[in-house]
Amino acid sequence: MTPRSSYILVGVFVLLLGAALIAGLLWLTTGGPPRDYAGYLVYMTESVSGLNVDADVKYKGVSVGRVSEVGLDPDNPERVRIVLLVLEDTPVKTDTVATLELQGITGIANINLTGGSQAAGLLLPQDDADDYPIIASRPSLLMRLDDSVSELFASIIATSDRLGLLLNEQNQASVAATLANTEQLTATLNARANELSALMNDTARLINKVDAATTDLPILVDQFVRSATALEQMALSLAQTGETLQATSADLQNTVAASGGDVRAFTASAFPQATQLIQELKMTAANLREVSESLQDDPSRVLFGGPTPEPGPGEE
Repeated sequence: MTPRSSYILVGVFVLLLGAALIAGLLWLTTGGPPRDYAGYLVYMTESVSGLNVDADVKYKGVSVGRVSEVGLDPDNPERVRIVLLVLEDTPVKTDTVATLELQGITGIANINLTGGSQAAGLLLPQDDADDYPIIASRPSLLMRLDDSVSELFASIIATSDRLGLLLNEQNQASVAATLANTEQLTATLNARANELSALMNDTARLINKVDAATTDLPILVDQFVRSATALEQMALSLAQTGETLQATSADLQNTVAASGGDVRAFTASAFPQATQLIQELKMTAANLREVSESLQDDPSRVLFGGPTPEPGPGEE
């Protein structure tokens, strides 16, 4: 082999090696071996500034594809039509949602897919819609913050307007009058502080008395009941004694007839008095029982007395 032919072989080898390196780099930059992708459509109404063709499509942060088209929807220019190429083995479900996300402060955006629960079915093409299945979208974080800030400022402005209406001249005069009346009331209460203190002390003593009366009331009622029972027993004993005397009246009449006028006078005065005493004891027992029942029904009668009786015929 001549030296010239050796140089040619070395040059051919270098050219083949350079071509292989270039082909390898191109192969790596295009994603390695060819893989199958599925197309999906996403419509967004917000600005997609920073989103370019070949931008990443991530599924919960994992790169699963790229953006193939970005443009306005020819049927509705108010929204942006985005075509995504996603790996076929990606579980895009009917509840999967696409969101525009910014990468740091560079302004470059990508599409992030979230959702995809196990219970949801796979997202399939719709016969009466576009060629690709449509993934639902939701506003990005910046869009949601912008909406929230806008609503907050609108609420502040509305509140400010309402405060302006509330604090008009008429309401200001009313508030000033209310404050003046409050100041006057405070001065009056301060001047009569001693009287109020005495009134509060009297009220406290009255409450203590009521509490003591409430505590002693059951004992008082029990005493009334026992007194009424004792009087009833006494009246019953006297009545039994009267019946015994009546049973022996025949003997007494004979005795009176035999004893003369003094015994007759004694029996004539003693029997009516005994009968009257029995009636009075019965009435007293009935009154005590009535008082005890009245106190049990309404204990406040100890302090405030009973109700005023209705006026009789001809009384005012």
